[in-house]
Amino acid sequence: MSERNKRAERAIWRQYKWRIIGLLSAFIFALLWVVFNFGTALLIFVIAAVGYIVGAYFDGEVDLRAWLRFFMK
Repeated sequence: MSERNKRAERAIWRQYKWRIIGLLSAFIFALLWVVFNFGTALLIFVIAAVGYIVGAYFDGEVDLRAWLRFFMK
């Protein structure tokens, strides 16, 4: 792998780190939940979406306060 590719991968990781971690952890949690009890794809989708939103929040891409104010009107 070239140095240029490594730099590009590090830049992507820095930019999307918390979204990636949130999505992966939510997917693993959902997968364990499915294996041990539930078998719905909707559950995996919802948990993965929540993981993505949490990760995006930590990346600074989502303003949860503004989002909640919008829906609490």
